[in-house]
Amino acid sequence: MSQITETNAQYYQGSQGFRGDAGNTANQTFATTFNTDLVFGNYDPTNENYAKNNFKVYTSATGLPGTFTEYTAAYTVVNNIITITGNPGANVFIVVQLKILDGGKYGTTAAEKAYGEAVEDNYGGYQYLKLNDIVNNYMVGYVGDGKLIQTCKKSDVVFFAKRSLQEFSYDTLKSIRSQELTIPSSLSLIIPQDYVNYVNLSWIDELGVKRPIYPANNLTIDPYSSLLQDGTGVPTQDNFGEDLEGTSITESRWKSNNTRLLNSSWYSDFEYFGFANQDLYRLNGPWN
Repeated sequence: MSQITETNAQYYQGSQGFRGDAGNTANQTFATTFNTDLVFGNYDPTNENYAKNNFKVYTSATGLPGTFTEYTAAYTVVNNIITITGNPGANVFIVVQLKILDGGKYGTTAAEKAYGEAVEDNYGGYQYLKLNDIVNNYMVGYVGDGKLIQTCKKSDVVFFAKRSLQEFSYDTLKSIRSQELTIPSSLSLIIPQDYVNYVNLSWIDELGVKRPIYPANNLTIDPYSSLLQDGTGVPTQDNFGEDLEGTSITESRWKSNNTRLLNSSWYSDFEYFGFANQDLYRLNGPWN
């Protein structure tokens, strides 16, 4: 995983805030630090090139929610640095919003919303860092006259870079972090900012019990083979000397089980029929 350089607001919302100076001077500059480069066509919404922008700029005198309006006065963008050529206002609150599917939290009208997919396109972009980039950065930063290492072959750096990945696999790559999230109506979630890969997904029932979703089934197994055994437990063979196989007890029991005993449906039965129903305690009730 590459180094995380964005704040949570930049990653999840695609927004970055600034504050204008107290003197309301012209040509103030604001450097954005998104992982996504700003694409600039024009500052004027009536210009046809304005649609090329992958962001919008908003300002507010108070910074309170619902008070931000789109800034449409002159500004330029060079190397992700926004220069407001006019006077934006003393101590004005400024927000740069990358275009996002829901339009973002700023703007007072639908036309002012920043609709697009620049934020979604960045999801997961931090996840991988090329080994070649690591090697090149090391060669530039540490090898040469006046640096930590005077001379070094690039092939040696590549070797130790690969060796470091082996060391990661012994300890660091096994580290696991968890988050509790509520599934929205869209049935989709943004993966966490420091996500590498998922190892377990679960849902929590009414009792707070963890119910595994992935791995899909850790309640039983799928035996590779089910050997027939004699009375003493020794596997038996056919005329060709190969082990004889029979029907798996594990698989047959799993296929015929009562799934209401495996999920939280039994809890709903208790709530519906009442805890005093003795048949439920004897498992002779609606489960059978």
